[in-house]
Amino acid sequence: MSEHERWRDASGAYLLGALDDAERAAYEAHLVACAECREEVDELRPAAEALPMASPPMLPPPALKDRIMAVVEGEAELLQATGPESDRPHRRRSWFGGLSWRPALALGLAALAIGFLGSQALQSGGPEKITAQVQSGGQATLEVQDGQGRLVASHLPDPPNGRVYQVWLDKGGKTPEPTNVLFTTSNDGSATADVPSLDGVKRVMVTDEPSGGSRTPTGKLLLTASV
Repeated sequence: MSEHERWRDASGAYLLGALDDAERAAYEAHLVACAECREEVDELRPAAEALPMASPPMLPPPALKDRIMAVVEGEAELLQATGPESDRPHRRRSWFGGLSWRPALALGLAALAIGFLGSQALQSGGPEKITAQVQSGGQATLEVQDGQGRLVASHLPDPPNGRVYQVWLDKGGKTPEPTNVLFTTSNDGSATADVPSLDGVKRVMVTDEPSGGSRTPTGKLLLTASV
């Protein structure tokens, strides 16, 4: 295999930073002497530089390089088995208006992977919001993230005189477990309360209790949120 054939598919991986230090140094040495590969790098560079703007900043997993290169190397092996002339009619003036198709394939796969991972990051980056069932009017949402919870409520009624709202955790036992999370409402009926670890919790419940809280529920059930 000639030096050019060895590096013929590396331009996309080079621009994406998918080559290790030794590969990068060897490829850059090859670029000095290979006008064709330099041209491919120049053609691919604008698309590669645009990739970070196409999805939120994130660190790709270590397996990303392996997944991309496995597909590219598989295509190269298949092409080699069919003969060196098999891709010549389509080598130029194809994807992206003049890119050779194999580096464009590597870049396209990377873009799809980064876009998918970026969308996953967006989906997993915010809390899961669970609508609570409120018994006495008003609205409440349980926001869950990283095993923690936060109740965000609006237009709740005030607790009875001399009492507060207390958060309970139902883990499927006979009675819900008490927490030391006590809260009241603002003048407009809004309230927020951080909930302890939700590990093993099936429902988050709120009742009105004496000002210091209770060990078992004594008051009226205000809301429940199924986890």
